[in-house]
Amino acid sequence: MKKMMLMILLFGCIATPVQAQNKTVKTMMEQIVALQVYIGYVQKGYSVVKKGLDVIGDFKRGEFNLHTDYFNALAHVNPEVQGYVSVGKTLLLQGRILERCGDTRDFLQGNQYIRSDEMDYLERVFARLLDDCQTVLDELEAVTTDNQLTMKDSERLERIDVLYEKMLDAYNFCEQFTGEAKVLVQSRKKENVDAEMAQRLQGL
Repeated sequence: MKKMMLMILLFGCIATPVQAQNKTVKTMMEQIVALQVYIGYVQKGYSVVKKGLDVIGDFKRGEFNLHTDYFNALAHVNPEVQGYVSVGKTLLLQGRILERCGDTRDFLQGNQYIRSDEMDYLERVFARLLDDCQTVLDELEAVTTDNQLTMKDSERLERIDVLYEKMLDAYNFCEQFTGEAKVLVQSRKKENVDAEMAQRLQGL
């Protein structure tokens, strides 16, 4: 009996580590299988995500190309915009301003009825006026030239009309200013002639 009990205990001592070892190996195998399944899921998920990102990237690139085409079209000036009537009218007014300034300068320079300080003031006004006109022309050139501004045709036409109004204001000012300058000189000349005539009459 004692011998039987000893054998049972001995078998139990031997069997217990073996069973525990088998259980551990089984657990590890299950974990390995689970890990392999998980890796498969991750790989499939990465593939799906990558394909999705590729699709999104293609879409964004396509959208970007559409935007690029759109802005390129906006940068191109329609020939009808370049031939818009207000463009020619603006340039015509600029030519008249230059002509009027030149004629007035020629008329007043060396004239005995205008003082040097008045002539200096007139030259400063002319310089400022022509600078403003050049600013209008520079913007008009940008609006009517390819790859300068990104604008719709309607926006370009609207801007051209604004520039024309600015040039018209400059022309009206030039007409008034130069006209008043000539009237001033002619008035002084008349006063001088009248004074000389009065002196002559008094001398008779």
